[in-house]
Amino acid sequence: MRALIISWLPSAALATLMCLLVYAALQQDYRQSLNDPQIQMAEDAAASLSSDYTPAAALPRSEPPVDIAQSLRPWVAVYDASGTPLESSAVLDGAPPRLPAGVFDTNRWNGFIIGHHFNAAPPDENRFTWQPREGVRQAVVLVAFSTPHGAGFVAAGRNMREGEARISRLGVIVLAMWLASLAAALAAHALKLFTTR
Repeated sequence: MRALIISWLPSAALATLMCLLVYAALQQDYRQSLNDPQIQMAEDAAASLSSDYTPAAALPRSEPPVDIAQSLRPWVAVYDASGTPLESSAVLDGAPPRLPAGVFDTNRWNGFIIGHHFNAAPPDENRFTWQPREGVRQAVVLVAFSTPHGAGFVAAGRNMREGEARISRLGVIVLAMWLASLAAALAAHALKLFTTR
């Protein structure tokens, strides 16, 4: 039995590594795809504000406003340079979404931030996960803009519920693959060991 375990360990380690790599790659692909279409919405709104600083005109027409605790619809909000909401197509508990102050600090963009994913974005963008309360998770893209009339930020976000459900299913599938790989490797090594005796 000891010989079987020793001969099986390298195969088990390889199977574990491969399953971890598959999970990590697909999980990141699922998570990054949750930023679509917010990237386009936020960049287009920022470009519109740069040429015509009218915050209300940069928002998509949405009646009633998007309740980010329930709806899967994307939303857009415009903030001033200090992060105060000016206009928003979304609400949370009846008020425009108030993002954490730290996400407006452009010096911290494009790096590892506690509670945030790695931000592989252009220098004037911040892409992050925001959880204002339990059960409400948003994939948010924040774009800075500047005009002669004022500077600020445009945020576009959407509920992560469906994407995170897919990630959970992926975890179950990869776990099943890992267990099956370990069992198959153990059986193969056992067969080889006992047939050579």
